[in-house]
Amino acid sequence: MKKVIMFMSVSLLTIFSIGCSSDDGGGAPIIEPPIETDYEKFIQNEWAFMKYQLLDKDRKVVFELDAKGADCKNNLWIFKETLDENKDKIKVRTDYTYVQNPDTDECEEHKKTMPYSINDKELVTALLNDGDQMMVYFFEIHEMRKNKMLLIRKDYELTEEEAVLYGFPKEAKYLQYELKTTK
Repeated sequence: MKKVIMFMSVSLLTIFSIGCSSDDGGGAPIIEPPIETDYEKFIQNEWAFMKYQLLDKDRKVVFELDAKGADCKNNLWIFKETLDENKDKIKVRTDYTYVQNPDTDECEEHKKTMPYSINDKELVTALLNDGDQMMVYFFEIHEMRKNKMLLIRKDYELTEEEAVLYGFPKEAKYLQYELKTTK
């Protein structure tokens, strides 16, 4: 009986040793921060656009663009709670869009502030465009971590014909924004 128990102990020790071996040649594993679910809390930050990604019907990335592109800086979204003129709490998103002026080569900043709301995994923003046109944008919060957020535009969906017309893979269907915190 002692030999059976000893054999089982050695066998289990060997299995766990093999399973825990760190000599796999890949170095330390990459550990991402945990996914957050308190969207109201963790969205309160300054977020820089990193990538625009096109996803297929299964939400796998099929095409990716650097969000900076030809602009001079990464565009920013700043989410915060503030007080309105009646001292009521309101949630606002301030957008900073940066465009390089072709005549002067200077980086121009454009700023817009708009309300936002979060309901479950949906982020809704209302933007008053030039000419007083109200635009409402709907996003699915695909993923939120302490320092990274993935948003899928719910009001933007490509057909196969549109994807090909724009030079994207024909599988491209959804637009996703990848943002990272700056602070």
